Amino acid sequence: MYIVAIMITAVIFSVTGIGVLNLASIVNLDTQEAVHTVQDRIEVESFANVALWRLNAGGDSLGTFSSGDLSSSYDSTTMELTITKTADDETNGLRLDLEEDSHFKRAVASANWIDYNNRSVNEEADHKVRDHIGFIPNVDLQYFLDNADTIFYQGWRDYEDRHLKEGINVFYGNYIDIEDIDKENTTLVFMGYNVEFKYDINLSAPINGGSPLPAVIIANPYTELHLDQSRYHTLHIEGAIYSTGYVKLHEGEFSGPVVAKYVRFCRDIDMLDDQYSEYYEWNTGFGLYEDYDWPKQIMEWETI
Repeated sequence: MYIVAIMITAVIFSVTGIGVLNLASIVNLDTQEAVHTVQDRIEVESFANVALWRLNAGGDSLGTFSSGDLSSSYDSTTMELTITKTADDETNGLRLDLEEDSHFKRAVASANWIDYNNRSVNEEADHKVRDHIGFIPNVDLQYFLDNADTIFYQGWRDYEDRHLKEGINVFYGNYIDIEDIDKENTTLVFMGYNVEFKYDINLSAPINGGSPLPAVIIANPYTELHLDQSRYHTLHIEGAIYSTGYVKLHEGEFSGPVVAKYVRFCRDIDMLDDQYSEYYEWNTGFGLYEDYDWPKQIMEWETI
């Protein structure tokens, strides 16, 4: 049973680009009617902000409400939000087409903050990095245990390519080093803490019927995963990297998405999301997409 994740966010939306505090500067408008028009637009935009906040804070039903001469109506099927103001037998407003935003649509998504460390990230516009989403999806560890191709119980040791199997590999121990692996269609699930990738790492995650599995899962929230490419070696990971703790991207090649509670960029990162868009679908092993109340954002809008 999955807990429905609720996203509380401050939405900043401006169509006219004019804020309330700027009204005093509108002294050159020709008529009082023009002033009222601007005021109406600002009120409609402000009401749209409130409606979006209510949708993301408490569910779709809260998107339909009214206050005075302003009203909001949300259609959860078409994901259309309509804001109207009716005064003096005249109605004006906005029609907003919304879309749901989820972690696996982003090159990097953090439940809390992302420490950019004065570094840059190169990603496709459709996969824009996002922080402060407020939660991460709940990993169904039982799914990975039930479908594991091999389970390792011993900690304080190195695991090399010859130890791993193609498919799902689960590690229970602490202080695990993964060294010199070249595996396709493989998922690595770590239950313990202190995990390191060393030397040449080439890993690609499975895709079953169009649904990808993650490449790496860190289930222990106290684990700090530092992905660093050592000198003269390769670190290449195709597929999602998921962590309930802290991920540091230092150097290497990552398709993304990277989903974690906290993320830090140690160097400039050039994500390979443009080459591996197939991993940006909803990942298997996190319940159903419909189990979550996803945050919504504006895709398109038009005036009424």
